[in-house]
Amino acid sequence: MSQQPLVSVVMPCLNEEEAIGPCIEKIQRTFAAAGIDGEIVVCDNGSTDASVAIAERMGARVVHQPLRGYGQAYLKGFASARGRYLVMGDADDTYDFTMIPQFLAALRDEGHDFVTGSRYLNGGDANITALHRWFGNPALTRILNLFFGARYTDVYCGFRAFSREAYDRIRPVSPGMEFNLELAINAGLAGLRVKEIPIVLAPRKGESKLRTFRDGWRSLRMMLLYSPNKVFFLPGSVLLALGLLIHLAVLLGLVRFGGRPASSVTAIFATIFSVVGFEILSLGLHAKTYSWSRRFDRDNRVLGAFYARFKLEGGLLVGAGLVAIGAGILAVNVAEWLRSDLLPLPHPEWVAFAATLVIIGFSTLFSSLFISAMSMTRPGDAE
Repeated sequence: MSQQPLVSVVMPCLNEEEAIGPCIEKIQRTFAAAGIDGEIVVCDNGSTDASVAIAERMGARVVHQPLRGYGQAYLKGFASARGRYLVMGDADDTYDFTMIPQFLAALRDEGHDFVTGSRYLNGGDANITALHRWFGNPALTRILNLFFGARYTDVYCGFRAFSREAYDRIRPVSPGMEFNLELAINAGLAGLRVKEIPIVLAPRKGESKLRTFRDGWRSLRMMLLYSPNKVFFLPGSVLLALGLLIHLAVLLGLVRFGGRPASSVTAIFATIFSVVGFEILSLGLHAKTYSWSRRFDRDNRVLGAFYARFKLEGGLLVGAGLVAIGAGILAVNVAEWLRSDLLPLPHPEWVAFAATLVIIGFSTLFSSLFISAMSMTRPGDAE
């Protein structure tokens, strides 16, 4: 094997003594038959059985990751790999590593950047447990496709291949089983050319490390955080617009109940809608800024225009202005309340409106500071 092999096959390993040997043998046989200059990197994640000894005896390069987690093992394994192309697969003998040449052909000859197996294209899902076969994997795949406009049929397949350059663009960080999901999401966000190849899942050897409900929730949580438009901007915009419209209607006396103008209670609901909507939008902008800072949204014109005009001083000025206006309205109402010997105010809706301005103003102040800090780039990240 050369100093920089063409292919690195990376396998995470946690107590896989039953399957690690057959996996390595199958990969070595495939390399020899196809004339592939490749290496096998086994990332041990704290095995207490003979897995490490078997892998070393069979000629695989073993690296150790003391931090537990499926994603942690892959992060260490990929960082240690030397190949131009990276192939990932579990060490439980469920994936057919003799298909590695097909994955490489899709990358080298067809020009794809990210090639992933699919157990659902040609009925290769027979050995998936019923819960994951009919509900878990299909549900997560549909949600991801809906949120991100993708066309995957199997987002949780762990048999994948991509170039080193593609992996550096994806830049995954997830420590657990959601690592696979992050790869699929980030491949789309980074604009990579994606292809699925039908595979057949073989019966697993050894004990499964998957925790259905915990890993399922972590996957759903990741998709929510990575999809700010649908999760944050749509509901946030609706709530903020609704709250401000109710405020305006109440202040102008356009809303009446039984011939009486709406006042305090209606205005309080307007405050709730406005503040909650603004906070959701603010969180969405933070999530977008995170994505932008990782260069997934580098071609987003709206975000680019925002940051071309956004200045910390401007955000602070807007926030301080809203706080000052709200505080002024509150001061006038408090003075009137004191002069009336603490009797109910004739127009309490103005107090609710002033409270809305103060809360949104302070949120704008601190959001501006946070966004300014997040949008800072290191010299090495500048394009």
